Formats: sequence, structure tokens, C-alpha cells
Amino acid sequence: MRPDLRAYLLDDDGRRVFGPGPVDLLERVGELGSLRAAAIEMGMAYTKATRLVRDAERAFGLALTERTVGGSGGGGSQLTAEACELIERYRAFERTSRRALSASYETCFSGFVDAPRLGCVVMASGEGARFGGEPGGKLLAPLAGAPVLERTLAALPADLLDVVVVTRWDAVEALCERLGVRCVRAEGPLKSDTMRAGLEALGHRAGCLFVTGDQPLLREGSVRSLVSALTHEPTAIVRLAWQGRPANPVLWPSDTLGALAGLEGDAGGRVLLDGHSELMCRVRLVEATDEWELADVDTPDDLARLEGALADRT
Repeated sequence: MRPDLRAYLLDDDGRRVFGPGPVDLLERVGELGSLRAAAIEMGMAYTKATRLVRDAERAFGLALTERTVGGSGGGGSQLTAEACELIERYRAFERTSRRALSASYETCFSGFVDAPRLGCVVMASGEGARFGGEPGGKLLAPLAGAPVLERTLAALPADLLDVVVVTRWDAVEALCERLGVRCVRAEGPLKSDTMRAGLEALGHRAGCLFVTGDQPLLREGSVRSLVSALTHEPTAIVRLAWQGRPANPVLWPSDTLGALAGLEGDAGGRVLLDGHSELMCRVRLVEATDEWELADVDTPDDLARLEGALADRT
């Protein structure tokens, strides 16, 4: 399936005064030098063609065609400069509207029937130096009998998201293989390397959720709420929050993904928001079920606290 668009301009009374038919007619007048010839080529009655042009002229208060006399064809019509400008402006309006429509369709219908699902990049490339042990080892550390990363992945609904884990560690890759989750390698140690690798692996998407692999108490219901918020407002930047404090994960709409892929350094998507009021105005917060959903694992003490929080949940 695909969306379709017919872009019309209406007068104050809601009547159509310009759209696909009139602009096509005017373009043919410009090519053929005759309103009658343009009407014949379109299979349209000359009286209707004349009416379309006159209605548009009254609505805009502009002359759109002018008669020419003489010549081998016995005269005809040519476009005025105002008509040429109107055609150019309308076609630009039509193109931008189609792009916006396509992006909205991909987002609002993501994962429905044959529409591609949203993307999800799980950030799993950090060394975890504060946790100790092997690089990336905290993601494999057991939390109530299951690895931290496995618990994070369990919160990502497969019917809504195409998930890719980005890592630099063999053990993480082995875990993903066991779980049947796609895994790719980051080319470098920086956050931007991880984000870029994930976006490249996913290809074109209507939006992408970025999740840290060490957020094991994240709930599937909250992830579904993030996706729902984007599908209801396709240009929003949606963040999980607790009592109004924004945190991870963050769901980015399609028009921001190119900028995210072009980031450098170790800062991640936050740098796009800092100092960019036009993006900050698009941020929408989804409240988590509890504050533990936002917690990540940096140290063994963090893991112990999450163990206790998980026990209290059950």
C-alpha cells in the first residue's frame, strides 16, 4: 500500500479553485500555445477548460492566460508571468506535501500490514569500565537469572520494532545469536560510531528508538507508549521520563535520523537538542511506570539495587 495526495487550494467558502486539473491544463497551454489544444489533449470539453481558468483567475485576482492572434494556427493562448509563478509555487507545494504525507504514512502505519516497522538500535558497545571485569561484561551479568542485556531486549516488542544490537564484544554477539537477535559491529568506540552502525544496518525507517543495553527494568508497556506517541504525532521526539525528568530511551522521527547518523564524537543524540530550540519544542515525554525503568547498570552496586527493585516488583 501507499498513500496518495490530491492537493487543492480552496477559497474562503471552501470551494476548490486550483488543483491537479487546472495546473495540468495550464502546463499544457504553455507547451501547446492553445487552451483549446490543451483541452483536447486532456479529453476535456473546451467550455470546462475555459471555466477552470476563469474560476482560478477570479480566485487569485490574476490573469493566467492571454490571447495571441495570427500565425499559421490562427492564434491561441499563452501563459502570463503570474501563471508561470503560480505553477511553480503549486508544484513546490505539491512536492513538499507529498514528502510530508509519505513520512506521516510510514510513521502512522509502521508495523501495520505491509508497512515497515520502526527501527531500534540497542547501544551495547561500551566497555563498562566502572563495572569491572571483561569489556562489555556488565551486559552479560546475571540479573535474577537472566543477563542484563537479555532483560533489556525483552522489553522491545517485535511487532513494532526491528531491533539491531550494536556492539564490539564477542560475548555480546554470542548472546544475541543465542536469542535470535540481529547484531552488528561498531567500527569505533564512540557513541556516534554505535549510532551510525545501527542506522546503517536498519536502512530507511520512519523513526528509530535508541536504547541503552544496560537498562534491564525497562517495561514493554512503556516502549509501546513511546511508539504510540510518535504514531499520533509523527514529527515528535519522544522520550521516556519519570516525574517530568527526561531520560532514555529516545524515539527519533525520520527527519532527524540523517543528522544522528552524521554525528561525531562520544556525545550521542543529546547534542542535537542542546541549543536547538526548534527541536526541543518537538520533545514529548512519556511517563514511566516507575523510576527503575530509567535506571542503568554502571557498577556492581547498581546491579544489586536493580536486583532488589526487581524482587519488589514481583
